[in-house]
Amino acid sequence: MNTKLLKQLRTETGASFLLCKNALSHAKDDYQKALAYIDQHQEKGESNKRVASKGVVVVAKKNNQAILFEVNAETDFITKNPHFNDFINDITPKLLDSDVINPIDALNVKLENGKTIEEKLIQLEGLTKENLKLRRLYRVNKNNMQVFGTYSHNHGKMASLVVLNGNNESIANQLAMQVIAMNATYLSFDSIDQDTLNYEKMMYEKNHQNFDQKAFNDYLKSISLLNQSYIKDPNLTIKDLLTQNRLQLIDFYKFELGQGIDGKLNCRLDIPCDGSKITVTPIE
Repeated sequence: MNTKLLKQLRTETGASFLLCKNALSHAKDDYQKALAYIDQHQEKGESNKRVASKGVVVVAKKNNQAILFEVNAETDFITKNPHFNDFINDITPKLLDSDVINPIDALNVKLENGKTIEEKLIQLEGLTKENLKLRRLYRVNKNNMQVFGTYSHNHGKMASLVVLNGNNESIANQLAMQVIAMNATYLSFDSIDQDTLNYEKMMYEKNHQNFDQKAFNDYLKSISLLNQSYIKDPNLTIKDLLTQNRLQLIDFYKFELGQGIDGKLNCRLDIPCDGSKITVTPIE
C-alpha cells in the first residue's frame, strides 16, 4: 500500500484510516478509484469515522521552552492503550526539542526510528482502530529570570502552564494547580478588554436570565487568577501571595481536552459524543 496516497486520501476526504486503507486496497492504489470507493461507502453510511474528542493534553518544559499539545482519539479507552501512551512519551521530547509552533509543522517532526509523527500517527490508527489527530500545539518561551510552573490533572484531561518573573518554581507549580482547581480564565479583572466583557455579559445574562452588575463583577473576579483566593491560604489573594514573595505573574495557559470541538458526528440519539450538554443532531 502506498503510504503517500494514504495520507493524501485521508487529508482530502477526512475519512478514517481503515476506510482509506480499504479503498486503496480495493482500487489497487488507483487514487481516483479510491476516491470513488470512499464516496460510495460514506453515502451508504459504512464509514466508521467518529469525532475524535477524547485523548490527552500534555504540558512539558525544558530550560526556557515549554509546550502544551493535544492528541485526540475517539474513546476514553485510548489512554489505557500502551501503544498510544508510548506514542505520547515518544513525541513529547521531540516536540519540545524542535522549533515547531503549530500542529501542522509538528506532524513533520522525526522520531528516533526516522518516521515522522504523522507517519507514526497513521500506524497507530491501524493498531488502535481509532481516528487520531494532533489537534493543538502551543509553544511558550521564557528568559533566564523567569520560571515555568506546570500541572496536569485527571490523567491528562486538563493541563496548565504558568510563567513567573522570579526564581520560585514551587509557587509557580502551585499557581498552575490553582489555574485548574479554580478554573482561572483571565489574568486579572482589570485586564479584561471591552469586547471580552461584552461577551461575558451576554453569556451571563443568558445563563442567569437577568443582569446584576455587582454579581457579574464578582463572577469575573472569581475566574481571574490574580483576584482569586489562594487555595492553600484563603486569607490571601494570588496578588497578595505574589507581592509577599516579590514575584510577578507574566501569564498562564490552560488546555482542556476536547475544548472547542464542534460538529459531533455519529452520536446516538441526542447524547453528545463527549458527554457534554451540547445539542446534537440524531443519526438518521
